[in-house]
Amino acid sequence: MPLHLDDEFLSSLAYEEVAVALWAIRLHAADEAVTPTIALRLIRQYLQPLIPPEHCHLLYKQRVASWDGIWGIYASLGFAVCETRDHRLLEVMKAVQLIHANTTLPPREYTFPTVVEVTYFLSMCAQLQIPVQDRICMEDGYRLDPFSFCTLCWRQPLPGRKLCAHHAPNAPLQDEVGAQAAAARYKSGVRQKERFDKEVNRILTKEVTEFHEGLFTPAVLFPEQDIAIWLTERRPLLWQLLGEWQQELNDGNAVSMLLDLLHCSDGLPPKAYQIYRQINRHLQRHPHLIWPMLIRAEGWYRCREEVRGQWGGKRSGAGRPLQLAAEPPATSPDAGP
Repeated sequence: MPLHLDDEFLSSLAYEEVAVALWAIRLHAADEAVTPTIALRLIRQYLQPLIPPEHCHLLYKQRVASWDGIWGIYASLGFAVCETRDHRLLEVMKAVQLIHANTTLPPREYTFPTVVEVTYFLSMCAQLQIPVQDRICMEDGYRLDPFSFCTLCWRQPLPGRKLCAHHAPNAPLQDEVGAQAAAARYKSGVRQKERFDKEVNRILTKEVTEFHEGLFTPAVLFPEQDIAIWLTERRPLLWQLLGEWQQELNDGNAVSMLLDLLHCSDGLPPKAYQIYRQINRHLQRHPHLIWPMLIRAEGWYRCREEVRGQWGGKRSGAGRPLQLAAEPPATSPDAGP
């Protein structure tokens, strides 16, 4: 497919040299299918001269050309823009994204290998130019992803598993006898999985919409100040769970207290214990990264509240059916007293 960009769009770019480069790329690709190899060659040929020399190496990180690799160039240029505040480099970065997206109809989208709330979190951080430190390397070379979550909740899954220690049916916690409690948690999690996913999406949709309608205001993301106010407004059930700790919470200890509540390593198997400790330390160093965990935890507790509201006599239609009072027998208007 050729590059789908019209002249009106090209003329709207702030830097003429970037518009000319895109125009040349569009002309070059007019009569051929644009493969990743061709796209990368054209980026290097026409956009590299517009990139400061110290950042040109970003175009040569990928040994094998791929569309995901070209999106990676766009992301790398974004970090360079954050460092330099170079407005022309920002427009070059956008040009790379346009080439990635508009060489097919409908436009190509990058698919993050993560859950949807992480996808939107990374997108919002990119729009606000907030760096994301999303990998942790342990001493044995094992790489941790702080955005890897149990499919049934917000916790980190066991190594090589999709479930955390709390929900894996045959992996009881260290202080439990037998596997009955673990199996019960697993069954409960599976029963509410669909409801949980919908609740997380409901919160996410509301906040992403607010973020875009507010012209990318950062109030949606985890703040550096007034964290208690943010929690009461945006994560009210988590705030309630803090209970007496609410009085002690401040901007300096908020992340530690939330991790003690939601991501405590007590009772975990040795390997999982080590992973939790590493991730918690990473989140304390980079507090804004806790946002995806909090949105999943809030969604889980909202889901549980909804389920509990339907237990026993609380659910709609519960209890003995109402007995309608018998209607009095009809009397004839001509009947006597």
